[in-house]
Amino acid sequence: MTGTITLWVFGLLCFVVAFAKEAASGAGIKLPGPQTTGARVGVVAVGLLALILGTAIRPKGDAPPAVASTAAPAPAPATAASTTAPAASVPTGATQAAPTPPASSPTGLTVAWSGQVGIPMDGGVDFDLTPPGRDSGFPKGIYAAGFTATSAVLREEIQMDHDQFGVWTGQAPPSGAACSDWAVTHPGDSVHVGVGSLVCLKSPGGRTALIKIDAIAPSDYRVDATVTVWSG
Repeated sequence: MTGTITLWVFGLLCFVVAFAKEAASGAGIKLPGPQTTGARVGVVAVGLLALILGTAIRPKGDAPPAVASTAAPAPAPATAASTTAPAASVPTGATQAAPTPPASSPTGLTVAWSGQVGIPMDGGVDFDLTPPGRDSGFPKGIYAAGFTATSAVLREEIQMDHDQFGVWTGQAPPSGAACSDWAVTHPGDSVHVGVGSLVCLKSPGGRTALIKIDAIAPSDYRVDATVTVWSG
């Protein structure tokens, strides 16, 4: 900026020098300056060039600082709604209830074993064993007798702790709880069975057994059955 001012001042002085002498001479004052017209033209040209150069090199002023906007920021554009539902909030100071555990079976019965069992005439089948079978000690459980071509009789071995059992008469096979109740409320010392008969049994150890008669083999003195045992 200083160089620009200097060129402008120099250019103006050239104009003053070129024309001041002639003006002063008309007033009777003698001043130094160019004596001829050509000399004055040269001084004017130099002054004009100085003014042009000063204007050309004048630095451009900085743009005025932007005024900070006090307006509130524009709201963000709305986005598509999330497909995931937000989690339900819990009020301050409230406790969230724990999830309710699944209800257990009223009787607490669970299947302990299921499979095929042969009930013979010589020696009982103990349903407190897993799998059910003959006890190596004193005979326990039930055995088969009274064979015909289509039927047999299930009897209890003589022992201090008795099995409770009875033929199920319902239309559909019973649940473990129903079979347990039936054995206790419909016990017998012996029951007659045929192929397809269902027998509910409660063992001395507290197990429940559903005995389905699959086959009767008089020549082998054995009844073949499918058995499900519940414990609990």
